[in-house]
Amino acid sequence: MRLETQTYFHAITDKLAIYSSDPEDNNKEHCHEFDELVIVKSGHGLHVINGQPLFIKTGDVFYVKNNEYHFYDELGTLKLINILINPDADFFFIKNIEPLLRKLTSDSLDEYAWLDSAGLSKATEIARHLFDHKSKNHDAGGNKLEQEALFLQLITLILEYKHTDSDNTEHKINKILKYVQTDCFSDINWHDLSEQFGVPLRTLFRHLKEKTGMTPDNYLKRLRLISARKKIRETDISITNIAFDCGFSNSNHFATAYKSVFGITPSTERTNYSHSA
Repeated sequence: MRLETQTYFHAITDKLAIYSSDPEDNNKEHCHEFDELVIVKSGHGLHVINGQPLFIKTGDVFYVKNNEYHFYDELGTLKLINILINPDADFFFIKNIEPLLRKLTSDSLDEYAWLDSAGLSKATEIARHLFDHKSKNHDAGGNKLEQEALFLQLITLILEYKHTDSDNTEHKINKILKYVQTDCFSDINWHDLSEQFGVPLRTLFRHLKEKTGMTPDNYLKRLRLISARKKIRETDISITNIAFDCGFSNSNHFATAYKSVFGITPSTERTNYSHSA
């Protein structure tokens, strides 16, 4: 499915548009004729980009190019702000912003930016004013100048946060979540992580539950199962080997956990997916 510019932009000559989801319900794989800067306003879920599943949460920011296929899964209460960018129109004042946007590429967790509560509040306010700029006192050029100035302000804010290394608890929890997602197939010792990142264990558990909607162990298990599902669907690796590769020490436990989360066994998943492909 390909989403068309004319559906989401007031005019096909407009450079920017906005689409907010409350909650997000776009669980069908699609691409766009336009690019998309996505800010996770609240909630959590999966962003599956070019077949790669990544867990997203409140404050995450990423950039989706127009030729990339993606969808959202396990949506819960995920709410997104989508700044849409028309590649067939030009900015009037801004030049050479594409390299900055590419620093937020969506297919790598390392490239995601993340905004804490203060940064997210600022970004949400800027996004609101981006499309609330028209005034009787402005001509078309004045409107473009104000909108593009706000867009540049938004990108500057996001990139500043991406390169900020704060020592407060909110930032530490984000680092822990990223660490666990990146290294989810390894043995994770939560007590060691709490000491490594300087967060008390009870505080760590409480914040992880708030950010993900799951206990830490269930969050880790879900990451492993999501990765396993991708391997089951897209490779010929044996299900037993997939279980071990994805951090499960017992294939029977893996099969039980898989069915508990996805409603079918791994072998049925593979059969169903091969028939539908």
